[in-house]
Amino acid sequence: MPVATPVGAPPECGVSQWTLWKFYAPLAASNAMMTISHAIINGSLNRTSQPTPSIASYAVANSICVLAESPMVMLRQTGAALVRDRAGWATYMRVALLAAAVDQLLCLAIAWTPLAHVVIHHWMGARDEMFPAAVNAFRVLMFVSLFSALRSIFHSVLLVKQKTLWVTLGMALRVIVMLALAAFFTQTGWLDSGMRGGVIFLAGMAVEAVSAFSSFRKWFHSLPQHAPRTEPSAPPLTFRRVTVFYLPLVVAAITGAMTMSVINAGLSRIPHPQSVIATAAIGSVVTYLLMGPLFMIHQVSLFFSAPLVGAHPHDRRDRTVGWFCVQTGVGATVIIGLLAWTPMGDWLLLHAFQAPAALLPLVKDVLRISMFMPLIAVWNEYRNGKLLAAGHSRVLTAAKLLNITTLVLAVTTLVKAAPSLGARISPIASLCALAAEQLVLHFVCRRFKKS
Repeated sequence: MPVATPVGAPPECGVSQWTLWKFYAPLAASNAMMTISHAIINGSLNRTSQPTPSIASYAVANSICVLAESPMVMLRQTGAALVRDRAGWATYMRVALLAAAVDQLLCLAIAWTPLAHVVIHHWMGARDEMFPAAVNAFRVLMFVSLFSALRSIFHSVLLVKQKTLWVTLGMALRVIVMLALAAFFTQTGWLDSGMRGGVIFLAGMAVEAVSAFSSFRKWFHSLPQHAPRTEPSAPPLTFRRVTVFYLPLVVAAITGAMTMSVINAGLSRIPHPQSVIATAAIGSVVTYLLMGPLFMIHQVSLFFSAPLVGAHPHDRRDRTVGWFCVQTGVGATVIIGLLAWTPMGDWLLLHAFQAPAALLPLVKDVLRISMFMPLIAVWNEYRNGKLLAAGHSRVLTAAKLLNITTLVLAVTTLVKAAPSLGARISPIASLCALAAEQLVLHFVCRRFKKS
């Protein structure tokens, strides 16, 4: 299925590292600040009267929130890949608003019907003492997906126009608001439970959505009414075409977002689950703060890499983008390794990430395995971008399905065979899942390139 031509460099020419960094750096900074916002929440929860139960109940509720939000994040990828003019925007908006409405109804059902007991107690494995706190936290977090949908819709235009700095500015406002709220709750002692994290997260997301709308209004009218058809075979942007492109991404996103749900469900079935889940949650926040920016590499690949099929023999873009991936992947691995293996890492984990001193050795054990994840994730994102540009969104679904299947098998096996690994089960299983996904993406891209 052909898609609109990316707005990156023209064929048969190279693209400079400066161009890539100029486009990517604001997105990376935005993603890093997003993870910092989660570290802010963990830091505030760590200052409640019962930090371990608060962190654990919020982690369970947030893993469901991430699952509900993930289809909304795919609206950004869909808009960036397909929308090139205002006529196409109207069609895209119909799909986006319908998706947001369905997603919000599902969140309401989970929060306020007996489905909560099924999802949170049985599926997520929240024990009786954790269940009420997790439900209360999710009743706040359920509105996050609505603001995430609005943010993603408006960001898609900013990506098409390559105005990524505006994405970063919106995220900066979000972090400022979340910091202020976290300080307020810590000083006053209000919401002394996992619900505190839900309120902080929701307020930050609402601010970012409003900021995204302001930036969108600035740049939307610079889109042409009808973009020139550079590919005669490319079909017009219809409701069906947007839906067919978007739905496989939804399946892929939901599948990928199930990662922490699967891990938490597995960890809740080993001895002392609260401390193990809290350790895994802190390790995950630290890892994704440093690895999270890599999940924007697909945007670089989407707009700047050579076409998956029919690239010019002298097109140097893939080599340049590949070297860019090496820089970012190795850089993230080195930084996580410094946190995991050096005394400086102890200080940062205790003061910057507010890790409880009792859990510090366990968190460092998790990071010593997690440090290898960027080396695989960066190439997954590179190939995801090339497949999105070529319109092969269904391949991403197949790769994510293999990812989650591998994760379930790995977590189940490790919980039964080696429960003494504790929180280390999380990064070991995640590495196995990323490697399985990479095998599919590499094989499919190689086949398309040869065709």
